Amino acid sequence: MTDFVMRVADLTVAVRSMHDEIVRQCADYRLPSAGFEHDRDHADIAIAVSQRDIDHEREIGAPGDWSDPYLETLVVLRAIAEHGPALGRILFHGATIEYGGRAYIFTAPSGTGKSTHIRMWRTVFGDDVDIINGDKPLLRVDGRSGEVRAYGTPWAGKERWQRNVSAPLAGICVVTRAVDDGSYPTGMGVRVVSGGADGDADGAAGAGLDTAITGAGVTGTAGTGSAGGAHGVVPDDAIRVTDDHGVENACWRIGAGEALPLIMRQMYRPDDALAAVDALGLLDVMLRHVPIFRLSCTISEAAVRASSAAML
Repeated sequence: MTDFVMRVADLTVAVRSMHDEIVRQCADYRLPSAGFEHDRDHADIAIAVSQRDIDHEREIGAPGDWSDPYLETLVVLRAIAEHGPALGRILFHGATIEYGGRAYIFTAPSGTGKSTHIRMWRTVFGDDVDIINGDKPLLRVDGRSGEVRAYGTPWAGKERWQRNVSAPLAGICVVTRAVDDGSYPTGMGVRVVSGGADGDADGAAGAGLDTAITGAGVTGTAGTGSAGGAHGVVPDDAIRVTDDHGVENACWRIGAGEALPLIMRQMYRPDDALAAVDALGLLDVMLRHVPIFRLSCTISEAAVRASSAAML
């Protein structure tokens, strides 16, 4: 049993853990601890992990030989996500970069290619791009000013891309495939953004947690214009860049009505009814103040050119 304190998303979190894996995972966020009994009195969130909590994560996750230490990391994440909305925080599912002092999130169902896209941003823009978090950032929403800040967290995807930093959120981009896998020309040496590209941060054991964060997929169409890719229709005012093999990549801003279901399925939805109401209130603020975009893309520099031209 280990007691520790961490500072994440400007929240002080006191933890009494049963195993050391979570302690190591949160190393970049830890503060000195005076013991859980003292720490919890000065914390925004206090989490005393029990074997029952760990067993619950095993029950709601996919079958597998998941270790108790690993499942405990999900217990702590879930507890933060459940308490977060009352404190103005939302757990979000997306790969988050920092460019020019501002944060940009690329979101989609797990396996769509978010991590690959932000890796391409590093290829195009080099050291001007830093990664804040690869999979599950926390967002702080100020209901009065409307400012939303994206924070790194210890839960960062299989690549473990994370930094204990934050930046004002300047845009969220929903990533979709430019074409279906079966219709993409063969022999081109370019991979289409598709299922299996990323892998999930929490593995199959995190299925219960991810069900509360993400939906089954991205659906719907936007506006009128030329035929697009697998997502439907690309509007006439979209930024369009053709890749080296003639496939069009397009990015465009969408309205709050279209954005609502897309963003809702990428944020954690608390089990507690009051917390769920708080989360919806934060989402409303976010949709009124943060631009939302859609990106239809292949894995190419053309995708980065399209998304950066639209979002920056």
